Amino acid sequence: MTRTGPCKPICVIHGKNAFTHREALARIIDRELDGGDPALNMVRVNGDGASCSDVLDDVRTMCMLGGRRVVVVEDADDFVSRHRAALERYAESPTDGGCLVLVCRTFLPKTNLGKRLKEIGEIIECEELPNQAVPGWVVSRAREAYQKRVSREAAAMLCEHAGRSQETLDAELAKLAIYVGARESIDGKDVDAMVVQYREHVVFAVMDAIADGDTRKALSEWQRVVATDRAAPGRAIGGLAFGLRRLLDMRSRLDGGEPLHSIGRGYFAPPEVLKRRLQRCTRDRLENQLADLLRADLESKTGLGTFESAVEKFIIRHGGAAKAG
Repeated sequence: MTRTGPCKPICVIHGKNAFTHREALARIIDRELDGGDPALNMVRVNGDGASCSDVLDDVRTMCMLGGRRVVVVEDADDFVSRHRAALERYAESPTDGGCLVLVCRTFLPKTNLGKRLKEIGEIIECEELPNQAVPGWVVSRAREAYQKRVSREAAAMLCEHAGRSQETLDAELAKLAIYVGARESIDGKDVDAMVVQYREHVVFAVMDAIADGDTRKALSEWQRVVATDRAAPGRAIGGLAFGLRRLLDMRSRLDGGEPLHSIGRGYFAPPEVLKRRLQRCTRDRLENQLADLLRADLESKTGLGTFESAVEKFIIRHGGAAKAG
């Protein structure tokens, strides 16, 4: 039975590129939920030791408030190998009300299962871009994700100093988008300010110390930033805002049921570090910190305070709150 329309009963994401894995998974979930509540309609399981019958029962389960069920099996390589026959049988007559997403390192599209999925589902390969294609990806990513124009020269400069990892480059583009603000373009001077020099600073160490409730360390790291760059205070709020948004993303993904090991792959952090950090960071607290930081930025720009005092007050207020919490 071949499906019509955007819904796919079975999707496979495979390959070594963690960044495109996550992007592809987000697109599939958004499409298949079709506006449904992920807290109610989505289930995540780890493929190691998972029961195929339980997973397929989850896919077939009707959603209480309507919509489609989405079941994501992480690290599904062994799961697919152990249950290939059962998955092939299910692929012959999948449910209309759910989508099974298999996230693997490797998948062979020429197997019987792969051939069937080409007919009814979707197979997405996530491999690393060739080096020569990365600057072009930077240009298109800036335009599509951040609505910014990046020249080829600036893209090449960014790749030279930040490396070829799409994960890292996207993080740098997010910082650059915050740094340039309402300006529509990102040029070489911006890359120099926020990547070549700025990445040598320890602004994100400040954010980590705040999350740990270590006000003394946060203030010490902040003084290192100021001592190494006179322009650092003006750039720090953008960097701290990026750090907060990063923590908010991790918190949201954890609250949504994503395993720590999966989040850690995207942020290059071991699960134990994320667990310790996120224990002190509720979503409400992070959102309050971000709102407070944006108010401090506005006050600094309108002459009601300085960047230095605004950041120090921010550190003392929220570092102390994290420790008390």
